[in-house]
Amino acid sequence: MKRCILLLNFLCFSLLLGLPLTSMAQESERHTIVDPLTVSGTVGTQITSSWNNADLHYNSPFSAVAYADMTFNLYGISIPMSLNLINVSAEQFSFSNPTFTLNFRPTWKKFTFYFGTACMNFSNYTYNGISFDGVGMEYKGDKFRFGGFYGNFNHATTFRTKLDDRDAIQYLSDSLLGLNNVAYTTFPHFERKAYAAHMAIGSLRNYVDFSFLHAVDDTASLPAQWYMYDMMDTTLFVRDSTVKGKENLALGMKGHFTIGKNVLFEANLGASLFTPDVARAEMEMKGGSGAAVANKLMGMLRKPKLYNPRYGSELRFAGDALLNLNFKPVSATLTYRFVQPDYTSLGANGFNQNAQTFGGNISASMFSNTAFLSLNGYLQRDNLDKKQLFTNQVGSYTVSWSNFFGENVGLDVLYNAVTQNQFDGVMEIPEEVRINQITHSLDVTPSYTLSLDNDHTFSLNFNLLQNKNLNKLMEGMSFDVTTTSYGLGYEVYLASSRLSLDANYDYSLSRSIGNSYNSHCLSGGARYNFVEKEDMTLSGYARLVMAYSIDKEEEDLSDAEKHVLSYLARRIGREASTEMTRDLSVAARVGASLNYKDRHNASLYLAVSNYSDNIIIGQHVAVNTDVRFMLEYSYSFASRLIKTHKR
Repeated sequence: MKRCILLLNFLCFSLLLGLPLTSMAQESERHTIVDPLTVSGTVGTQITSSWNNADLHYNSPFSAVAYADMTFNLYGISIPMSLNLINVSAEQFSFSNPTFTLNFRPTWKKFTFYFGTACMNFSNYTYNGISFDGVGMEYKGDKFRFGGFYGNFNHATTFRTKLDDRDAIQYLSDSLLGLNNVAYTTFPHFERKAYAAHMAIGSLRNYVDFSFLHAVDDTASLPAQWYMYDMMDTTLFVRDSTVKGKENLALGMKGHFTIGKNVLFEANLGASLFTPDVARAEMEMKGGSGAAVANKLMGMLRKPKLYNPRYGSELRFAGDALLNLNFKPVSATLTYRFVQPDYTSLGANGFNQNAQTFGGNISASMFSNTAFLSLNGYLQRDNLDKKQLFTNQVGSYTVSWSNFFGENVGLDVLYNAVTQNQFDGVMEIPEEVRINQITHSLDVTPSYTLSLDNDHTFSLNFNLLQNKNLNKLMEGMSFDVTTTSYGLGYEVYLASSRLSLDANYDYSLSRSIGNSYNSHCLSGGARYNFVEKEDMTLSGYARLVMAYSIDKEEEDLSDAEKHVLSYLARRIGREASTEMTRDLSVAARVGASLNYKDRHNASLYLAVSNYSDNIIIGQHVAVNTDVRFMLEYSYSFASRLIKTHKR
C-alpha cells in the first residue's frame, strides 16, 4: 500500500510539473468554445458455438461475450473506459458468474494515466505487456519519457485444468438431471503483486531507456494447505506437486542510435534475479572477504525490500542487438540474440531460453521498382550452458523474387530451406542416430490480369517440397519425402451485377519409400453485394471446398523399412497394409455482413466440414465432422452529454 501511495504522489507531482499555471489558463479559455463533456465508443456482443464429433477441445462448445469500449472527453481530458460485461462458456452454461473488468485511461497533453485493468510495454526482458490491475502513468516528451505502474498480475484463485469432454447439449441435459459432478484437477494461483517503471533520455532517433520490474507472490493470499506439506496430515497437498511462491527483480537497458540517414543500431539487455520458491531460507554467504561483500550487497537489496535472495535464487542475462544499413535501393539488417538458460522475468515472455540466434536480411528493388529481391537467413543454436544431453542447431534460409511485367503480368518466386543438425552435449551422439536433415521448398506463382468490361485474374502455382535425411548411416529409417503440387486459379468481378466469383483447382503428389499419396482439391466461392449505397452495405458470401485423396503404401521395401513402417503403424493405431485408401473431404461456409452509416456492424457465418482419414495426435479418426456458428454485432456512437451554451 505504501508503494501505491508513493507512486500516486509521484504521478501527481509529475503532472503539476508538466502543467504550468499559464498553460492551464490557456487550456481553460480554449475549452469555453467547445462542448465540456462528450462520449464516444462501441458496444457489442459476440455469440459462438461449435461441435466436433472427435472431441478435440479446439473451441468451447458455446460462448457469449458482451463488451463496451467508451471514451469520455472532459474539457480536453480523454478518459477511455473498457467494460467486459459478460464472458461465459458452456462449462457453466449460465450467466451467473460473468467476468467484469473496468479500466480508465485519461490523457492530458503528453500524460497518460491508467486505472483498473491495463497493460504497458517497457522492455522485452523486464516488462512487455502483461495485464495488471492497478494504477499507472506515462509521460511522453520530446527529450524525456518515463512511466510506471503498481498493481496485481493475478489474484489468488484456484482454477480448473481438466477439460469437460461433453458437448453443450449433453452438458445442458446433465445439468437438468443434476449429473454435473465432474472431477477436476485444481491448481492454485497466489496473488502476484508487481510494480515497474522505465525512464528514457533522448529523442526518438537517439535515446537510452532504463527499466526495472519487481514482482512477488503473496503466499498469505491462499490457505496453507495449498502450499504446505505436513507429514502427519495426509489431507494436505504434497509441497513439490503444488504451487510455489515466486519473486523476481528484472533490470533492463535499451539503446537506439541513428547515424545519419543510413545507419541504425539498437541494443537491448536484461538481467534477472529470480527465486522459484520464496519459502526457501534466506541466502547467506560464508567465508572470506568475498562472502562479506556478497552479504553486504544482498543486504542492500533486502533493506528497501527490492529483492530477497534465497537459496535457489538465480541471476541470468539476456540481450539482443540489431544493425540496419539503408542505402537505397538496397537495405541490409544483421541481428543477434542470446538468452541464458532459465532466464525468467515474471513480467515478460515470448523468447527461447538457452539459445543464441544469428540473423540477416538483404532486400533490394530493381528495374525502376518493377522487381524486388529479398534474402533472409537465421541460425539458432542452443545448449549455452553445455549441460544438455545434445546440442541442437536449426537454420532457415529464404530467397524471394517478385517481378511485374507491365500492368498485367506478375511473377512471384519463393525458395526456403530449413536445416536441422544435432551435436554432442553432455553425451556423445552415436553417428547412426544423429539428426542431420534439410527441407527444401520452392513456390512459383505467375499471374495475369485481363481488363475488359470486368477484371479477370488468372493465376498458376507450382510448389516443390522435399525433406531429405543427410545422415547416410540411418539405414532403414531414411524416410525422404518429396511433394509436388500444381494449381490453377481464376477470379472475376462483375461490376454491373455486384458479383465476384473465384475458382481454384490444386493437385498434389507426395512420395516416399513408405507410401505414395495424391490428392485433388477443388474450391469455389461467390460474394454478392445485395446493397451498395453510401450509407449502407449488405453483402453475403459462400464457399465450397472438396478434396479427394488416394493413399497407398508401397510394396518394394527392405525388411528394415517394413519393420519400421509396422512399428509406426502400431503407434498410430493402424495395421500395416498395402491396400489403397480413397477419401473424400468436404467443407462449406456461408456468411453475411452489414454496415449501416458506419455505426451498426453485424456479421454471421455458418461453417460445416467433414474430413476423412485424419491422423491426429497418434489417433486415427475415420471421419471428423466439425460445425461452427458465429453471430457478432457492434454499435459505434458519439454524443454530447453537456453542450456549450451560446453567448
